[in-house]
Amino acid sequence: MMRLTYPACLAGVFALLLAVGVGAGAEARELHRPHAHAAIIGGAPAASAAFPWLAEIIDVRGSEAGQCTGTVVAPRLILTAGHCVENMRTGTPRQASGFTVLTFAGATATGEPNVSTVSGVIAYDGFKRGVDDGDAALLALSAPVGAPVIPLATSAGADQPTAGTPATIVGWGRTSFTQRAPSEALHSAATAVQASPWCKRHAPPFFARGELCALDPPSYATGACNGDSGGPLLTAGASGEPVEVGIAVHVYRRCSTRRPTVFTSVSSLAPWLASWIAAYAVP
Repeated sequence: MMRLTYPACLAGVFALLLAVGVGAGAEARELHRPHAHAAIIGGAPAASAAFPWLAEIIDVRGSEAGQCTGTVVAPRLILTAGHCVENMRTGTPRQASGFTVLTFAGATATGEPNVSTVSGVIAYDGFKRGVDDGDAALLALSAPVGAPVIPLATSAGADQPTAGTPATIVGWGRTSFTQRAPSEALHSAATAVQASPWCKRHAPPFFARGELCALDPPSYATGACNGDSGGPLLTAGASGEPVEVGIAVHVYRRCSTRRPTVFTSVSSLAPWLASWIAAYAVP
């Protein structure tokens, strides 16, 4: 198993994660009604080099700390779940100064991740918090990172996954619902995109215009759980490269792998993402 190391400046942060667990604003939402938030169950340890555009997000707010996953979509922008960056009761964005973003491409000579601070919190303006529709956000970094940018699904249709499309989920976090300490190891797992009518029946509330759901029948062995919200749902692009088609946002029944994981559809965010990526373009 590859263990992720934390730099000395984050030792206190990780100790806080161990002490208080993942905060309520930084989990994959577990639904009966939306209330919990996403980690990988049934997966295998993954080398960070295989996912160089992946980011780990730590949010410290007083005596509480949260942990989410994100992806590098521009040198200064990290895509993640909206509930990772907001107070879900009030809709107020969390303080940018509380976030630390870790990226792993071109890690330091000691093997420690690259550490970035955050200068801005940008929640998707179509986020309907009560039903978890449009659950997406961007974190603007104080300085560009050297990690590569992940290809994103567009609204053109060519990269839209259909029912049965093989997919991959990846992130940090709990590997079982009963795990209490945060994970330091990155995990990935195979799954498959399901048809929207099936998702609507088995993953309510489900919004076909802006969401995807995934499950891995017939084994029903993998899924998401608390700790890795904002992580990507990946499918193969035209040339075989991974494309991010979804953002992990909620799960069901103690992270049951017999229930689907729901993702915000990246293609539904395409105009919004394009506008912010252009606004934060590095000269």
